[in-house]
Amino acid sequence: MPKLAGEISKTQRILSIYHLLTNCAEVSMQELTSLLPGSKKTFSRDLALLKKAGVQVRYSVKRQAFVLAENKRGAPDFPDAKSEARYIAKIIRLITVMDETPEEDCDVWYMQTIPGAAKRTMQRDFAMLNSIGYRIKYEREAWNMHDAGTDVPPNHYYCDRPEGTYMLDTFDTYDTFDE
Repeated sequence: MPKLAGEISKTQRILSIYHLLTNCAEVSMQELTSLLPGSKKTFSRDLALLKKAGVQVRYSVKRQAFVLAENKRGAPDFPDAKSEARYIAKIIRLITVMDETPEEDCDVWYMQTIPGAAKRTMQRDFAMLNSIGYRIKYEREAWNMHDAGTDVPPNHYYCDRPEGTYMLDTFDTYDTFDE
């Protein structure tokens, strides 16, 4: 269920913008303001932070929208301020999980991909992604994937990505886009 205006955190908003950029050919400022709580200035700051995290996004005057380069991620630009550098590192970690996590054994993949990360950091990252609509969950009991016809073993993490571009929990989609 979508959140009410102002109920999402800065990190949730930034990850939601990144999700849009990776799933749409272009994202206009009007689209951002209709889907997420915030102002044009807020979204401009969020996009600048994504650029610092290495996301190759640019504004196309011709399209009047933001577009993501084909090689969507490059080298990050870490600032001197330690708190901002830590936040950018967190954003990089989270968008890496959004882009690359497998459907099964997400915890094993996470620990191999992000060496030195604490298990609690992994759990916080998974909780953050769950809060926007990515479902990374720990299954304690065996269950059957009826559509696939396979049993899923217990005690593993599994990831279900949102089914559609506008299916994030953070998007206000009542009056905007349908997929």
